[in-house]
Amino acid sequence: MQRYMQIRPFVLLTLLSAVFAFAPATDPEGPRFDEKDTAAMIKASYIYNFAKLVDWPDENKRGNFIIGVMGGSSMYQQLVTKYNGKTIGSQPIEIRKISNTQNFTTCHVLFVDNEFSTAIDEVVKHTNGTSTLLVSHQNGALSKGVAINFVVVDDNLKFELSVPNAERNNLFVGSTLKSLALHVEN
Repeated sequence: MQRYMQIRPFVLLTLLSAVFAFAPATDPEGPRFDEKDTAAMIKASYIYNFAKLVDWPDENKRGNFIIGVMGGSSMYQQLVTKYNGKTIGSQPIEIRKISNTQNFTTCHVLFVDNEFSTAIDEVVKHTNGTSTLLVSHQNGALSKGVAINFVVVDDNLKFELSVPNAERNNLFVGSTLKSLALHVEN
């Protein structure tokens, strides 16, 4: 009986080795993700880090830290899944889905997706001076008043930053965020 117990692990190891040797190879790049979901994951991570690298006025450092999303349901889901319940400073993060009819001036960060590109002028007008960090992914958004705009360069997601647009909303942008931007308007 003891001899059987000693051989058994050896046989099991041999069988497992044979199975793995003949198993089909997996994709060396890892699992494939839907392009939109991958972009949403990356943008959500950026937005969380933007929130950590911008300083709000003292009166905005109480209560929940609100991140609003206009459009981008995949982006909204990523933010909820990864960051709802985390904190920025001592403020718990609250993620809100925003429609163009809702009051979005209470958001600390507001992401305006491409599907609301026609509303960007109205959003900028209503958030001007409200301590809201406007983030978008639209061509020419900085010239319209957005503080941070996503851009794609050589298939990589980057961002550009307008310090005057952030300062117009009483936000302080530190040197770390400036150094990470592809382009900075001072």
